[in-house]
Amino acid sequence: MTQNDFLKKIEDILPANASLVNELSEILEISQDSAYRRIRGSTQLTIDEVTKLCRNFKISFDVFDEIDINSVTFSYLKLENKIESFNTYLEVMIKDLNLIRNAKQHKITYACEDIPIFYNYKYPLLGAFKIFYWMEAILNNNDSEGKKFSQNSIPEQLKNGGRQIFETYLEIPSIEIWTDTTYYSVIKQIEFFWESGRFENNELVINVLSELAQLLKDIQLQAEVGHKLIGSTSESGQKAYYELYFSEIEIGNNCVLVDLGNTKSVYLGHMSFSTISTLNKTYCNLSEQWLNNMIKKATPMSKVSEKLRYQFFRKAFTNIETLKQRVLHS
Repeated sequence: MTQNDFLKKIEDILPANASLVNELSEILEISQDSAYRRIRGSTQLTIDEVTKLCRNFKISFDVFDEIDINSVTFSYLKLENKIESFNTYLEVMIKDLNLIRNAKQHKITYACEDIPIFYNYKYPLLGAFKIFYWMEAILNNNDSEGKKFSQNSIPEQLKNGGRQIFETYLEIPSIEIWTDTTYYSVIKQIEFFWESGRFENNELVINVLSELAQLLKDIQLQAEVGHKLIGSTSESGQKAYYELYFSEIEIGNNCVLVDLGNTKSVYLGHMSFSTISTLNKTYCNLSEQWLNNMIKKATPMSKVSEKLRYQFFRKAFTNIETLKQRVLHS
């Protein structure tokens, strides 16, 4: 990759109202004239300057090596079993989504092993439960060990961060690929914690399941109208366009392709809800080919395929209602 290509990649990431010259000047602490010389190529970026730019825009060094197609560098956020670590996790996600939303071109293609993490935060109780589950079951958080889930289990700061994540995702055009099992993991998580006595009371279990059902109704409506919704009705306002596909092929892992025009990145799920990411051009192009192939073999559920869409979500609602009845009669 040439210096010119590298700077174009950064320019792709910048908001529409941002100037590459100003960004270089500010981040590298150089004059605008010096920034122009680097853009023109008359002055070469130093290794320290490249490092600063890569760190600021979360670009890995392997973007400069397009020869070794068998080697890919990924970035990840180390999480600890502390609530502060989870707050950092949310802050990084907000920053990444804002960067995507503000780019001149932006689109997300999401192969969903689970319901996309952004949706969990639309409803406060469901979002709080998911955070509680992740911190307890995955991170082994000492503060929540042995405690039961209640409406006050999660600090407001984390709930507010989650809400920002959801609202930002609303503004990014997205294609999602779901399978028969995409929604099932969260039902099993709720069931497991209920059977383990980790809910404060059964009413709370019912309320979490009700929010999950409403969330799925919202996604069903999004698929019907073809755009993301601010509220729970098609008249409540709209955000970015939305496409939903049903795949009979199992996905196996959450995979997100971010397309910013000339620049692409891939986020892969690992350790249940964490992600690793890369801008490696070869890997991103291969991921794009795989996702496009998945879409070609999948059935669209946006605007068309009304019968399939109805049957798909009816199955989810039936599973939720079955668990509700078990809880009510326990």
